[in-house]
Amino acid sequence: MERCNACPRKCNVDRSKQLGYCKERGLKVARVSLHRWEEPPISGDRGSGTIFFSGCNLKCVYCQNYDISQGKGREISPSALADIFKRIEDAGAHNINLVTPSHFVDGIVKAFEIYTPSLPVVYNCGGYESVLSLEKLKGIVDIFLPDFKYSDNALALRYSNCKDYFEVCANAILKMRELCPVDEFKDGIMRKGMIIRHLVLPKSISNTKKVLDWISSNLSCDTYISLMSQYVPCGRANEFAELSEKILPLEYKIAISYAEKLGFANAFVQDFSSASEDFIPDFDVSPIEF
Repeated sequence: MERCNACPRKCNVDRSKQLGYCKERGLKVARVSLHRWEEPPISGDRGSGTIFFSGCNLKCVYCQNYDISQGKGREISPSALADIFKRIEDAGAHNINLVTPSHFVDGIVKAFEIYTPSLPVVYNCGGYESVLSLEKLKGIVDIFLPDFKYSDNALALRYSNCKDYFEVCANAILKMRELCPVDEFKDGIMRKGMIIRHLVLPKSISNTKKVLDWISSNLSCDTYISLMSQYVPCGRANEFAELSEKILPLEYKIAISYAEKLGFANAFVQDFSSASEDFIPDFDVSPIEF
């Protein structure tokens, strides 16, 4: 009997018989598409081959992919996932982008044992990662694309039911940097490395500043970061008064100015119009879009 401790929740359950925090058993996929709304060196001009996995080990109350974080999707086998890798290659994507994969690491590794694609592999996650699981991805993942959501564990507990997010995420990001120590590009497209994402939340600018402080102190200001203004109230956000509105332009301006003050040299920023539901993928269509 194999018990699941793939993520820091450490549910220690046999997922064939009992569901853990993620509420998933085997691999489950909600959508596969050529995604053009990632950072420019990820999406490029041909799109990123995104595989949106179902379920989540965070289930943030404001999640823009709320339906799939709650389990919407189709169960597949590792061999079927390997076939998806091939289809993404054939579609001309710049990379294979594993979105919210943390609770499926073992199944994902099996899929890569069946088929090794020629494209860079992106690990696109919420930042709440097991260092042991990340170690399993050595030699598989070329680019880490983690969120660094919270420096404030009180916010992490309130919005993501996660009382130790900051410490766990910080250690995970250090591990990711160890596994992918160099940022490499070809023709403007990232081939190896890491980009740390941070979504600026309403009325939480101190949280943002402390995240940036940690990155500048523990990595460097040459680290690629992505400051996102795209917050819109989704999921259960309207149950929280402070999350019921988009962020203010001034809040985002303060975040950008603070990153500049710290000396970040490689920061992606968004047009404020990105805070729109128009950019949220449609999960009511066929799971594979090409």
